[in-house]
Amino acid sequence: MMNAYMKMSNEELMLAVGGRRGKKGLCEGPIRTVHGLQSGWLALRSEPRYDYRNEIGQLYNGDEVQIIGNDAMTEHDFDKTEYTGYTWVYSKRLNMSGWVNSRFI
Repeated sequence: MMNAYMKMSNEELMLAVGGRRGKKGLCEGPIRTVHGLQSGWLALRSEPRYDYRNEIGQLYNGDEVQIIGNDAMTEHDFDKTEYTGYTWVYSKRLNMSGWVNSRFI
C-alpha cells in the first residue's frame, strides 16, 4: 500500500537504495533509464498519481533511476488492487525518491 512506502525514514531509504559512502544497501533494485520523452520532462511525484501539486522533481531522457517498487494498490482504491502505472524510484542526480509514470522508464 502506498502509505507503507512513505513511512520509511531517511536512514531506511538510504539503505534500501544503496546506502551511502559506497556501502551497499539491503536492496539493489534494477537501474532504468528515462526514455521516450518527446519534449519536456518526466515528473517525479510525491504520490503515485497525477496532480500538478505533487511534482517534486524533473527527470529528463537519459537520466538513470533505481527501481524501488510499484504501486499495486492506490490510497483511493484501498478496497481493490489496481495497478496505477506508477513506479517508485530513486534518482541519484536529484538525491530523492518519488513516483514516475512507468511507461517512460
